[in-house]
Amino acid sequence: MDGDFHSPPALTGLVMTAALLGFAVAGLLREGDPHRTLRRAMWLTVFASAVAALSPNLWVLLAARAGQGMGVGLMVAGGLAEVPRRLPPGEAGRVTGAMIAGTALGGLLGRAAGYAGLFLTWRGAFAVGGAGVLVVVALSLARLAPQRAGQAPPLRNQSGGRAPLSITLAGLFILFVSVGMFDAIPYRVAGPPFDLPPVVGDLVYLVFLPATLYGLVAGRLVDRLGARRVIVTTAVVEMALLLAGLISSVGALVIAAAAGICGTVGLHVAHSGWASSYGRAAVGRYLAAYYVGGALAAPVTAFAYGRFGWPGVIWSLIAVTAVVLVLALARQDPDRAQREQADARFGPTGAPG
Repeated sequence: MDGDFHSPPALTGLVMTAALLGFAVAGLLREGDPHRTLRRAMWLTVFASAVAALSPNLWVLLAARAGQGMGVGLMVAGGLAEVPRRLPPGEAGRVTGAMIAGTALGGLLGRAAGYAGLFLTWRGAFAVGGAGVLVVVALSLARLAPQRAGQAPPLRNQSGGRAPLSITLAGLFILFVSVGMFDAIPYRVAGPPFDLPPVVGDLVYLVFLPATLYGLVAGRLVDRLGARRVIVTTAVVEMALLLAGLISSVGALVIAAAAGICGTVGLHVAHSGWASSYGRAAVGRYLAAYYVGGALAAPVTAFAYGRFGWPGVIWSLIAVTAVVLVLALARQDPDRAQREQADARFGPTGAPG
């Protein structure tokens, strides 16, 4: 890509930032009819992918990437908001976990697609990705019954979609950890004392596999224990394992990388479910903050790495995880397991309580 557009690496790096900012904007857009919004988001993503594949210059590519981000962001926000609309509370966490586990697996496949680009070229990779979105989302929409006019399924939290500010604020720091970790780790493994070639260093991305598994587990734990307990436990374990990254060994580095991505996935599952229970607007605000935080991670961790070295990156990731932990502990509303919330909706006679 650098060679095609003759642009410096710093400018080419904006290709990822543009997509993240598109995700953030999507979170702030109104949904309207869910089925129609998802269909329009699909076509926006397909069209933007085609424009990206045919981009004559970097600026068109950046605009196309922002369009892709908006389209995919609308699909993610709409999908998460549909979970509490269509499922009982005792099952919502499991499905939310499965959705986000899929995005973790997609991160690994995306890295593999980078190698496929050696054969397809990056333009071919965008074209294939757009076609894949069209096939998968069209098939999914065909199985998803449209919401009937006037139908408004009740939300589990009767707050008009106004989620507590702490949920939105936490979003700023969750994706920050995995983006910061995996932006900095190539420089760490390529330098002393490791001096690994890029192909070998990329094997660290296999930690996305346990992250996918933890997404499934975290969703079920949210159903059983409640979001706050999952957040607190995940954040504490994540911070402890990130400390392993201070040890100069490949094994310790893998543990820290696994902690970063597993922690991000687990915290995202819990916060997404918590936000979606307040409605589409709430989950949209959370996701906007989530992706803005991801976009800010690269420059912040680059500064930390340049100024303080690898320990500066590790300590900055621990610090932002601690903020997520504090925000969860500061929440004043009751946190019950999703199954208990489902039971509480009915009185002893089975009527709504």
